Amino acid sequence: MVQTLMDPKKKKSFFDYLTLGIMGVQIFLFFVLDTRVKQFLFLFLFAFWRLAYNAGLGVLLKYQSDSRGLVELAKHLQIFEPESKWYHWLRRQLSAKMEDDYDFATTPIEYNTWLLYRQLVDVILMNDFTTYLCFALSWFNTTPHSSFIMADGLRWVGGIFLIVFNVWVKLDAQRVVKDFAWYWGDFFFLIEQSLTFDGVFEMAPHPMYSVGYCGYYGISLLCASYTVLFVSLAAHALQFVFLIYVENPHIEKTYNPPTAPKRQAPTRAADEDDKEEAAQQADLSTAYFRRDLIVFKNFDFFRSTDLVSFVIMTYAVLLPLLLPQRAGIAVAVGQAFFWRIVHSYGLGALLRLQSQRKFFTRHFVKWGGGVQEAFQNWKSIYNLSLCMTYISFIVAAWKMYSLPLNWTYGTTLLRHTMGVSFVALHVWTSASIYEALGDFGWFYGDFFIDDHPSELLYTGIYRFLNNPEKIMGHAAFWGITLIANSKAIYALALFSQLSSFLFIRYVESPHMRKLYGDQIRKEAGLTKTLKSAAISIPKNIPDKLQQEVAKLIREKQEIKSAVNTTKNVERMVKETVEKVEKAMEETKTVMADLMDAARPRLQEMLLETRTMLQTQRARLIPQVVNIEMYDLSKYSIKQKQAQYELGQAISCYWEAPRVHGDRDWVGIYRVNSNKNKRVTNISSRGLWKWSNGASGVFASKNNSSLKSSLASLPTLSPSTGSLVDDDRSTVESNDDTPLDTRPPSSASADDDLDRGELRLGGNCIPWEPGMYELRYHHDGKHNVMACSDPFEIVAPKPKDASDIENVQRQILRLVQNALDNDPDIMPVAPTDEFIGINEREARHIVAVIKRLYGVEFAWEVVKIDNSVVRLAKRVQIGVDALSPFPTSQTPKKDTVGACTPTMPVIANDAL
Repeated sequence: MVQTLMDPKKKKSFFDYLTLGIMGVQIFLFFVLDTRVKQFLFLFLFAFWRLAYNAGLGVLLKYQSDSRGLVELAKHLQIFEPESKWYHWLRRQLSAKMEDDYDFATTPIEYNTWLLYRQLVDVILMNDFTTYLCFALSWFNTTPHSSFIMADGLRWVGGIFLIVFNVWVKLDAQRVVKDFAWYWGDFFFLIEQSLTFDGVFEMAPHPMYSVGYCGYYGISLLCASYTVLFVSLAAHALQFVFLIYVENPHIEKTYNPPTAPKRQAPTRAADEDDKEEAAQQADLSTAYFRRDLIVFKNFDFFRSTDLVSFVIMTYAVLLPLLLPQRAGIAVAVGQAFFWRIVHSYGLGALLRLQSQRKFFTRHFVKWGGGVQEAFQNWKSIYNLSLCMTYISFIVAAWKMYSLPLNWTYGTTLLRHTMGVSFVALHVWTSASIYEALGDFGWFYGDFFIDDHPSELLYTGIYRFLNNPEKIMGHAAFWGITLIANSKAIYALALFSQLSSFLFIRYVESPHMRKLYGDQIRKEAGLTKTLKSAAISIPKNIPDKLQQEVAKLIREKQEIKSAVNTTKNVERMVKETVEKVEKAMEETKTVMADLMDAARPRLQEMLLETRTMLQTQRARLIPQVVNIEMYDLSKYSIKQKQAQYELGQAISCYWEAPRVHGDRDWVGIYRVNSNKNKRVTNISSRGLWKWSNGASGVFASKNNSSLKSSLASLPTLSPSTGSLVDDDRSTVESNDDTPLDTRPPSSASADDDLDRGELRLGGNCIPWEPGMYELRYHHDGKHNVMACSDPFEIVAPKPKDASDIENVQRQILRLVQNALDNDPDIMPVAPTDEFIGINEREARHIVAVIKRLYGVEFAWEVVKIDNSVVRLAKRVQIGVDALSPFPTSQTPKKDTVGACTPTMPVIANDAL
C-alpha cells in the first residue's frame, strides 16, 4: 500500500491522488497551525478516520459477509455493466495498477467489487496512519523531566524498539497473507488456500490486531504524553471490537464451518464398537463433569461445597477489613501468603503424589469410594484454593492501597493504567486457557482419569505458548501490585510467581512427560518467531535509518538544551490545566446535585418511555404505502386442524394473487396479541416462515394437480409430531363442527392465483399452550393480507411414570418434534444418541417435561443425558423423588394407550 502510493514511478489512480491530496492537506495543517489548535484538531481527525476504519469498514464487511451485500449492491446499481455511466471511468481507475493480464470486462463482479473496496481501504487506512502521527507529534512532550518509570534514554530506546518491532510485524504479516487477506479478499471470494500459521502468525493470536499495534505504545513512550497513551489504548480497543464482531465470525464461518449434524445409517459390528466407545465417553463426561463450580461459574447456593466456599471467602474478605489498620494488614498479608503456600505447595505435593502412586485416589478407595468420588472432592478443593489465592491477594492489596491525592504526580496514572491492562490481560489469558483445556484440563483430570483419551493438542492459546500460565497467567498479580505500590504486595507477587514456576517445573512438567513423551514440542510458536525476528530485524533495517537513529541519539543533548526555551510555554500550559481541573471539579459538584434532584423524574421518564415503546412499536414496523392496490379478498390462509398438541407441526394452506410479493411470509401469533387486524405490531420471535421458500408454490394453471396431490397426502398426525396415541389420527376439536381441511380455493377456477402448503415445526412454532392464529404478510413487511381461524395448542397428557417404556416413547416423540422431525438428526429409537440438539431445543424439551410430570430440569441435563433412555430414567427418578408432591398440571395416570414414534411424513410440496 505505502510503496505503491509513494513510488512516483508507479501508475496512480484517482483514488491514489485523492488519498495523497487529503494526506497533504493534513500535513500542511500540522505545520501551519498553532500547537493548541492542532492538538485538538488532529485528535478529532484521528477519531474520525479510526471510526471510519473500525465502524465504517466494519459495517461494510459485515454486510458483505452476512448477505454478500456489496456484491449484490454492485449488481443492483449495475456499475460494472457497459451501459452504466460509471463503467469507463471505473475501468480506467481499476486497471491503472493492475497487470496486463487483468481484463475489467471479463473479470467476475466479485473481484471487481473487491478492487473497488480496496481503493476505499487505502484512503481510510493511510489517512488513519497520517492523522495519528500528526496527533502524536502535536502532543509531543518536550520537558526533560517527563519520562516514565525508566530513565529518559531507556524511554527512547524502548519506544524505538517497539516501533521497529511493529514495522517488522506488519511486513512479516504482509509476507504471509499477501494482498488477498490484507484487504479482506475472502469476504468477497475464496481461493484455494487454508488458514496459515507461519512467521508472525505463530507468535500471537491475530498479530495484525494484537502485537501489530505495539507501535502505538512506542510512539506514546517517545511523546511522553498520557493523552497519546490513552488515545492509543482507545484506538487499540476499537481494533479488538472490529476483530470480535467482524473478522472472527467470518473466519469461523468460512474456515471452520459447523458440521451439519447427520445421523449415520446403522451398520453391523464396526458400528456396534463405535457406539459402545461413544457411550463410554458419554458416561465418562456424565460421571466426572456435572455443572462443577469453576471460580464462580455454576455457583449453587444449595450445594454444600459451594456454600462452604462462599462462607470461607466471605470471612477472608470481611475479617481484614473489619480489624484495625495494622492488625487488618497483618491478617490480610498473612492469609495471602498462607493460601499461596496451600495452593502451590500443598496442592502441588498432592498432585505429585497422585501422579506417582495415586495417593489421593487410594484414600477414597480405602473407605469404599472410587475415582469418581476422589476427583469430585479434588475439584472442590482446587477451586476453593484457587479462589482464595486471588481473593486474599486482592484483599491484601486493598488494605495497602491509598487513593492518590494527585493523579498526575510522578508515575501514579501510568501505574494504574498498566495495572488495569495487566489485569485485563490475565482475564483474557485465563479464559483462553479454559477454552482450550475444558473442564478436564482445568481440573488436572489427567492426574485422576486414566480412561480419558490422552492426546496432546496445541490449540487456542497453546498454539503460541507452551505454558501461558507461567508468565501471562500471573499478569493480574503484577497489575494489582503496580496499583497498590507496596513493597509487601511486591514481595507477595514475586513469591507467587516463583511458586508458580516451581509448580510447573516439579509437578506439571514431569507428569506431562510421563503421559505424552515425545508429543511435547521443544519450542512454542512465540519462541521460534522471536528467534527468527532477532535475526531478520537488523537485516531488514535500512542502513540510512540506522545512521539516522545513531545521529538522533548523539544529538540528544542538543535537543535538551533547545528545549529549555519552552519553559514559559510549559508554565502557561500548567496554569491552563489547573484552571480546567478546577472548572471540571465545580461542574462535577453541580452535575451531581442536579442528578440527585432529577433522579426521580428520570426514573419516571424511563418507565414512561419503556411503556410507550411497548405499546407504540407499530411505528417502527415497516409498512407498505400502497397496500390499497392489492385485492385482499384474494388472499387467504387456513390451518389444517383446529387443535394441535405441544410440538406438533402445524400445516396450513395459503392462497394469493399471482402478483403477490416474492418475500411473503407467514407468522404465528397469540390471538388478540395484535390489536390491529391489518398490521402486525409485535415481534414474531422467530415463529415464521417464507410462504414460497420451498417447492410449495403452484401456479393456478396446475389447480387440478394441486388438489389431487393434496388429496393424496397422508394424515399429518401423529406422524407430523402429535404426542397423541396411534389410534387417534387427529386431535379432537372442542367444536362439534368438523374442520374443513381442504386447501382454500375459489368457487371457479381462477387463473390469477398461486396456492401452496406450508409446514411449521420445531423452533418455528409456539411451545406454550394457548389460542393462536396464522398471519399472511406481504413481501417482507408487516402488513397482514390474511388471517386464519383461531386454533388451539394444548398440552399432552403424561404417561404413568412407573411405565418406563411409555415414558420413553412419549419423550422420544417430544425430542423428534423439537428437532422438527428431521430424519437426518432425530433419534428413531430411545437408545440413539442425540444429534443436533442446541440450547433452544433442549429448553423446549425440559419445559414440556415439567408441564407433563412436574419435574423441572435445567436445559443442560438434556445435553448431559444425550439419549431418551437416560432422560426417561431421570424423569422417573425425579417423579419418585418428588412424590407425593406432584406439580404437573395434568393427572399422573392416563387411560389412553401409548403412541409409537414414527418417521415424519412430509409432502413433497411442503416447506
